Amino acid sequence: MPKIFKQNKYALLGANILLILLWVTISTFLIKFFQSENAPFYIYKLSFLIRFLPPIWITWYLWIKRGGLER
Repeated sequence: MPKIFKQNKYALLGANILLILLWVTISTFLIKFFQSENAPFYIYKLSFLIRFLPPIWITWYLWIKRGGLER
């Protein structure tokens, strides 16, 4: 992890928000591009997992596992 993220929790927060926005935007575009109108309902549920689960994991890792606010 770069030194600025270890020293500045606001830079870490900004990077986390930027990564989440980037991931949701790209995954939404790709899912809409490859998804058909006649897809079964579980495909839509899986698309929500693909869209929102990785940002939750990265937030957990950066803030809870690495102790983002207690530094």
